[in-house]
Amino acid sequence: MLEINGKDISELSDSDLRALIGLLCEAELRTYGLPTAGVTWGGHQNAKDGGIDVRVDILSPLHADSFIPKSKTGFQVKKPDMPRADIISEMRPKGKLRQVIRDLVDSKGAYIIVSSQGSTADSALKDRKKAMLDALSDYSNYTDIKVDFYDRERIAGWVRSHPALVLWVREKIGRPIQGWRTYENWANCPLGIEEEYMLDEHVRLFREPKSYSE
Repeated sequence: MLEINGKDISELSDSDLRALIGLLCEAELRTYGLPTAGVTWGGHQNAKDGGIDVRVDILSPLHADSFIPKSKTGFQVKKPDMPRADIISEMRPKGKLRQVIRDLVDSKGAYIIVSSQGSTADSALKDRKKAMLDALSDYSNYTDIKVDFYDRERIAGWVRSHPALVLWVREKIGRPIQGWRTYENWANCPLGIEEEYMLDEHVRLFREPKSYSE
């Protein structure tokens, strides 16, 4: 019932896609019982961000095979697909490796490119990851960083791990699930109607405690 697929992810706007990755990171940390204060994102989608749209920076170790593979992980979020040339241009503007990526290498972190339009087969995914490593290859200790590429299908898989965000995505793309609403003030009376919360001593709902002596 709470289903989502890559096509749904591809319909998100730039800003909603970035917000989704931030919310997914928060949800992932909650799954591990970790605080979410180390997840940061914000500002205008086209504002200068140094190459990182969503950042995770925490002290607790994370499982290397999870969607957030390192305690220091940077996500670059792009709506268009990112073939090899675009990946290298993104990581090395004017031929120079971005400082934020250098910092992730030095801290043995992870750098992940997210694309909501890309839908990569296994060979294409390998090509994109190789392009990321090639962009790093002239920086010392570049093998210390983990790189990955999340296309729309992998993002959809991540969303399916957190059902509440399935509802969020479907609301954003205009296809809410009938009978379900995300957390909001949907029960409020229309504007213009004065509301008053009534308090009195009468019981509205009461359940007799079950006797265990029977």
